[in-house]
Amino acid sequence: MNWFHQLFFPAHDPTESELTAGRRCIIVESAVASIIFALVSSNFLAGYLSYLGASVSFCAKVAMIPSLGCVLQFFSPFIFERMHHRKLAIWLMCLLFRISVSSIFLMPLTVPNMDRARIVVLILYTVGFFSAGLVTPGLEHMIQGLSPQGGRGQYYAVKSIICTCISSAATLMLGRILDKYLAEDAGYTGFFIIGIVSLALTAMDAVLLAAVRENPVKFTSKMHFSDILRPIKDPNYRPLLLYCVIGGLTGGFASPFLSVYELRVLGLSHTFITSVGIVSAVVGMAGSWVWGRMADRTAWNRVIWLTAFLNLSCTLGWALVRPGFASLVAPVLIVVTAACTGGASLASINLQFSLAPENGKTAYYGVTTAMSSIASCTSAAIGTAVQPLLEKSMGDNSISVLFLIAAVGGFVNLLINGRKLPSIT
Repeated sequence: MNWFHQLFFPAHDPTESELTAGRRCIIVESAVASIIFALVSSNFLAGYLSYLGASVSFCAKVAMIPSLGCVLQFFSPFIFERMHHRKLAIWLMCLLFRISVSSIFLMPLTVPNMDRARIVVLILYTVGFFSAGLVTPGLEHMIQGLSPQGGRGQYYAVKSIICTCISSAATLMLGRILDKYLAEDAGYTGFFIIGIVSLALTAMDAVLLAAVRENPVKFTSKMHFSDILRPIKDPNYRPLLLYCVIGGLTGGFASPFLSVYELRVLGLSHTFITSVGIVSAVVGMAGSWVWGRMADRTAWNRVIWLTAFLNLSCTLGWALVRPGFASLVAPVLIVVTAACTGGASLASINLQFSLAPENGKTAYYGVTTAMSSIASCTSAAIGTAVQPLLEKSMGDNSISVLFLIAAVGGFVNLLINGRKLPSIT
């Protein structure tokens, strides 16, 4: 068992060469993980569920599970903050996540009944993303512990660019393969290939993550449940918390329906969506740099304002787009959203950490993420319950109505709560 202890509980602190090797492993591992995530979400997931005969509302329910899993990020500090060596727990949770979500594509082989197969997919997807919700803060903290202190920003930028390029190329290739089999009326062969590729990448990811030399945490602490009340009681932080929670509440009405809306209602192909996704990924990386420079010249709340306005305008655009001109309008909506999403996330996180006290940043961030996710899941559940009722009288326009509700609610939140955000550079 010496090898086990050497991998997960080494007796000595890592050398600089071991840390350097670990950083390289993390970059490759992150690229592999990003491919897996892309294959088990968005249009690939929506297309697979459609193949299994799932309704629009069922597709939306599955699509909202990742947001529901984010709620568990609140509990993550209670687990990881007590550990010096976190790598084994992180490795096991990551493995459980990737095996669970990759296995969904094999269900027709093991569960021939389509109704039962859809239920098993739902269960596996839930197990997977609940594990992801728990492990994400711990994994991010481990990566931060490995990254170079004087060049952390550059390291993360390189990691992000490599992940984006590799995952974009992989998903484009697999999207073309899937469309080929769908055109030949052999859709499951395409999804089976995606499942095998995803499981193979899962094995590769497990090896890479195990090879990473952890930099153990020197100090541990015990968080208390009373810590969750601090951001709620903080008058300086409360406007931002309210804005994030209401934003999650309004956005959740439509976000689970986007992928199935693109495929089923607008008639866009997997190849088309993934091709536009590559362009949007490049634009998103450039957008983050632009928004960051803008924040340096102005303030984070202005970045939130502008990116939110553009994102909500795109949400309104999805409510108005129709199949006849979707191939022209949809790329614009996808690219503009991608350009703004990175800036909005960057501005929100920086504003959160700027307003939070030094001894409570983790708790503040966790509470904000958890409460926003709960709000988003609540509205998504309402949306999935209402959509079948609207579909009976409105048909495909039922989803458009949900996008309209999300856009109007978002603009109201921006006008009321967005105005109260403090100006911090």
